[in-house]
Amino acid sequence: MTFLEKIKPHLISQDILIQEIVLYALHDYPLVPEEWTVELLQEAFRNKEKQSSILIYLDNQTISEEAVKVLIENIPSMDKSKVHLAINLLLNIEPKLALTYRESLEKYIPKDMWAIYELTVNGTEEEVYMEYGGILSDLDHTDPNQNKLYIKGKILAACIVKNGWVTEEEIDIILREELEEQWFSFHGILTIYMIGLLKIEKYIPMLASLLGRDEDVLLEEAAAALIQFQSDEVVKEVAPYLYKENSVIFAASVVENIKTDFAIQVLRDAYDAAEEIGDQDILIEALCHHLSREALPVISRHMKNDYTSNLVDIEQTVYSYYSILGEKHPELELWKKVALKREMDFRNASKQGTLGKPDPIRNETKVGRNDPCPCGSGKKYKKCCGK
Repeated sequence: MTFLEKIKPHLISQDILIQEIVLYALHDYPLVPEEWTVELLQEAFRNKEKQSSILIYLDNQTISEEAVKVLIENIPSMDKSKVHLAINLLLNIEPKLALTYRESLEKYIPKDMWAIYELTVNGTEEEVYMEYGGILSDLDHTDPNQNKLYIKGKILAACIVKNGWVTEEEIDIILREELEEQWFSFHGILTIYMIGLLKIEKYIPMLASLLGRDEDVLLEEAAAALIQFQSDEVVKEVAPYLYKENSVIFAASVVENIKTDFAIQVLRDAYDAAEEIGDQDILIEALCHHLSREALPVISRHMKNDYTSNLVDIEQTVYSYYSILGEKHPELELWKKVALKREMDFRNASKQGTLGKPDPIRNETKVGRNDPCPCGSGKKYKKCCGK
């Protein structure tokens, strides 16, 4: 059975622990069927207990016309404190689709976004590049937390790629200049995003090398671009970064989202070599998200450890892995009990006001990896700004 065939029966699970892991496992995977996103949206509006989790973890998935209709129908009856989660999804839809439903969406999407949609659908190459250059300049000279501005940049970058307005030669020039600098500019970061859309294989080694850098937005785009290739060539180039403490999190995220036997073997080898319990937990989580029985021996062995890190909800992850595969284990109920307590603690912390108050994260903020992220996304810190 394929990864998707294994996960499909559990897509809508009444077990909150399994539902969370399903959402985690699908979050960065680029081959999720569009109809699954629609099904999850429908479940989010049927079951308010799941609503926040589902809406938060659909932000990387394609929002089809059917999905837009579900959102339009249900947003008016949403709790006001959660509406922003649905609007975040609307900001990811194709410009042409947004314009088709403009009358219904205008009240939710900021006014300045509509000019961008019009430009990408009807603008000339020169007009698009002029606007793109202005946004790049603004991004490099304003508050780095300007998420809406970055979304605009990505919309224009996608338009440039779709229309064939960028060449490999131009990308080569940009990358040469960026790699000579200490930090990537937003021009460089959005060029990495373009490479992911274009899937140009010659850039795979360069993209993998970026996993060793310390630039959050760049790391996110490099990892996302690598996942788009869905190839063992990516796994081969990323494998060395699984052995380094400063790059294991993003490297594991890449390899866990390429569902091949080679990827599983690479993760097992990295686990066997890992000495830190935190690195081991991260690699076990990646193995669990493959939903492969090939990983059973190493996962079972890992759970015999007397201690764990706070980087991964390891009991929830392993409990869900065994449950989805229909495997038995004498400690399954114990893992479930531990995981449920942690999940309830997280939800209680969220209800006490941690979520929905987007404040910038400062270096001095002390946040547990399984605490609600202070940015207000609704995700756990380790799945958001704590990556």
